[in-house]
Amino acid sequence: MRVPIFPFDLIPKRRFKRISKVLKRHWPCANSISLMTAQEILAQGLGYRDYHDVLRSSENCLSDAPVPTLPEVRDSVSTSIFHFFRSSNTVGIDDRDIERLVMLLPLHELLAFHSFRQGQTANVGKTDSHSSKVHSGQKSSKAARGIIHETSDSSASEPSNFGPLLLPSKKYLSEYELDAIEEAVHRKGILRDRVLCSVLLSGIRQSELHQLRVENVNHTHDKVMLDLPFTKSRTIWKRRILITTDGLLVRRYIEKSALSHGDYLFPSGKTAAYPMTSFELNRILRSWLLEAQIDPTGMSVHALRLSVIARFIRAIAESKQSTVANLTGHISPEMLRYYGSLLNLKPKA
Repeated sequence: MRVPIFPFDLIPKRRFKRISKVLKRHWPCANSISLMTAQEILAQGLGYRDYHDVLRSSENCLSDAPVPTLPEVRDSVSTSIFHFFRSSNTVGIDDRDIERLVMLLPLHELLAFHSFRQGQTANVGKTDSHSSKVHSGQKSSKAARGIIHETSDSSASEPSNFGPLLLPSKKYLSEYELDAIEEAVHRKGILRDRVLCSVLLSGIRQSELHQLRVENVNHTHDKVMLDLPFTKSRTIWKRRILITTDGLLVRRYIEKSALSHGDYLFPSGKTAAYPMTSFELNRILRSWLLEAQIDPTGMSVHALRLSVIARFIRAIAESKQSTVANLTGHISPEMLRYYGSLLNLKPKA
């Protein structure tokens, strides 16, 4: 396994070097490590012999190089850290310490995990060679291109029947960016934000979120369910299951926030008698986007919901395609599209 590393990843204070600094800063031992050692550990975890191998390989990195999944990368980085501990005879560190450390690393920021990388790598040499001399206005413009992709990039991956319905002429968040937000919120460790992020990533409407009270939350040890009324019918209730959090986290949030029956689950910062305002919600979302290095321009809680819906649609479409492939024995997408096109043919007279 090798994660493609591009020259853009090696710009000072960005991506690879930022991940190395996070690794050094949160090192779980009393004896700290140098930045160079952190870079060597990270390089080996990403599939390279050492940091020098990273530098050399980045010069010839292909834009269409295969990319492992984030869980696979985390496992590999965990193994690299474990081997370092073993070679240095470090004691008192267990698997949980290593897992917590790896979850703090912003690995998702590497260019390989973003679908815009083909366009970015075309200008990467120019960006890298002038990075130390770029003015702030120019830097933010280039960073935006290296952070988020426009609809023209991501819409191609959406089912054609649904793409225009969701966000016409606008940008929305990709799979990687939604995951990056969740990881950024997890790293910050704010209980309220972790629960709020999980609720928003369920695809909830903002009007429904405003109605959420403590009694609307039901949870077990490993599952959280929200009972809320349909927006257009107050007499019909629906249950929404949160899959990115657990009952213990929600319980801790409610207890530490001193919330009780009748209280809003996410009260306003100005007065607990009212729920968070739209302004407050969008301000929190903006902070998440910046933490995840995603351009917040044009994004809102509503746009986040539409991005989540797009992800659901894509998952359903992929699931259906996989089912059809298994039934027909045709794995090739081109063959499946061919058979799909036959449905649109008019019968002969």
